[in-house]
Amino acid sequence: MAAVSELRPEFEGQVDLTVVSAEETKASGADLERYNLGSRRHGLVAFDAAGEPVLSIAGHAFGEPEIRMAIAQAIMK
Repeated sequence: MAAVSELRPEFEGQVDLTVVSAEETKASGADLERYNLGSRRHGLVAFDAAGEPVLSIAGHAFGEPEIRMAIAQAIMK
């Protein structure tokens, strides 16, 4: 399975793929609630070009197919 960082070259110029560290995530409790990441304290959130969330997946319940789906949804919006 490809990690987000491994997909960057393929989607360069189309989307911005950002990995937020656990420390940064821990410090932003409001975002955990806002994006329905719950008590897992981490996950995947995809935003459209306007900065609106189009998909969120809590925890580690995602792999390359879900990351690609999130990218497609962000691009389509």
